[in-house]
Amino acid sequence: MPELQEISRKLKPGSDTFFWLLISLYAGLNCLLFTLDIYFLALFPFLIAVLWLLIYFPKKIVLFLAFSTPFSLKYTFEQLGLSISLPTEPLLILLMLLFWFRLFMGGWFDLKIFKHPISVAILFNLFWVFITALTSTMPIVSIKFFIARFWFVSVFFFFGVYVFRSVKNIRSFMFLFCIATCGVIFYTLTRHAQHLWEQSYANAAPNPFFPDHGVYAAVLALFLPVFIYFVFKPKVFNLTPITFALSWFILAVFSVGLIMSFTRAAWIGLGASVVMLVIFTLRIKLYQLALAAFAAIIILSFYQTEIYYKLKSNKKVSDNNLEGHVKSIYNISTDASNTERINRWESAFRMFKQKPVFGWGPGTYMFQYAPFQLSSEMTIISTNTGGQGNAHSEYIGPLAESGFPGMLSIFFIVFTSLYKSMQLMYYGRSKLVRNLSAAIILGLISYYAHGFLNNYLDMDKAAIPFFAFLSIITALDLYHNQQTEQQPNGTIS
Repeated sequence: MPELQEISRKLKPGSDTFFWLLISLYAGLNCLLFTLDIYFLALFPFLIAVLWLLIYFPKKIVLFLAFSTPFSLKYTFEQLGLSISLPTEPLLILLMLLFWFRLFMGGWFDLKIFKHPISVAILFNLFWVFITALTSTMPIVSIKFFIARFWFVSVFFFFGVYVFRSVKNIRSFMFLFCIATCGVIFYTLTRHAQHLWEQSYANAAPNPFFPDHGVYAAVLALFLPVFIYFVFKPKVFNLTPITFALSWFILAVFSVGLIMSFTRAAWIGLGASVVMLVIFTLRIKLYQLALAAFAAIIILSFYQTEIYYKLKSNKKVSDNNLEGHVKSIYNISTDASNTERINRWESAFRMFKQKPVFGWGPGTYMFQYAPFQLSSEMTIISTNTGGQGNAHSEYIGPLAESGFPGMLSIFFIVFTSLYKSMQLMYYGRSKLVRNLSAAIILGLISYYAHGFLNNYLDMDKAAIPFFAFLSIITALDLYHNQQTEQQPNGTIS
């Protein structure tokens, strides 16, 4: 019948009629579900759009994640006992699945990335976290920890190396993340000002975007060296007048934010970056640096008694006065924050002695450390339930949770990133490679130093820029250090 053939032609998939019929059916079904208080179908177009972007523009999603991370909010599914950061972690999961699917299907990924020393160090850390998750005293907690670490590494390290083959994407990542963070800084400073800049309120001021002032300040210190390089060497980084002015703006806002965060560990981390900048300027080799550190440890061990009594004599506690706040850094007798940190470390060492090889399991410290506290070491902020935080160290925490190999895997990452960065700084074939690698490693050094006093790599706010910085070093070494000629679009030929 001609009429039926015409109808069949109009309803053929891909035709305008078929498209509008689908839209009408979707709208009608959605209206029906709305009357029944069922709203999930309203998200369907959004999910289709996200999947389309993930498949065809995954690099853009990575840059979107850079911008959205500072604004991400934690949502808890009480019945499942699961917390997730929105919108970052769902997108991370989808990108991770896409990355590994394309990898196993023989897609665009360059397998030599896996052979790079930094990649080997990260894979060793991932492998040991997985092994100790299987031997964990709390397997569900540890498996969750491993999965979170796995998606951070998959997207912002391994896929990140692919994204950062373009210097333009490196600049975009820096500016997008930091522009968004400036919004959080203004929000934090406004809240803090409403409480008359009380030091005691600094910890709560970044909420709900950052859980506390520690991770907030750690992220600011991570990016500050990059923008110091941007403002003093704009031609090297091919900055336009607009991005140059924006770099000054970000540097000023981040500096104020870091000072008013009242976070002593972040200040120490930035101080370590300054010291290392002097060392790099003198072109000191890594083995010379290691020998100097070893000699310093020996000398300090001879004077440990004198140093201990000097520290014990300091009674200055943290307060609103910035000078006093700095002096309280080495008060180990009356400052509650410092003494509680020592309590956590001592508890971690006792945990390590019981399980020196496999540890108690990744992510389990906060649930297990309470019985290992001594009453003589507990402070006014200690808790017998052990429900207030972690080991306050990126190195001691893994020692308790994953044994000695766990701590060793972290130092392996630190050493390889320092080694490759110093090679690029001293022997890079272009000014861009030498200066960008210096800016990145100085940012990482601020976190490495901060990591002796706090640990935040289980949070998207810190983990995403941290692994992105490592991936930038890897990309510089693999793709940007071959020839000296810089192309107009910002890539290296």
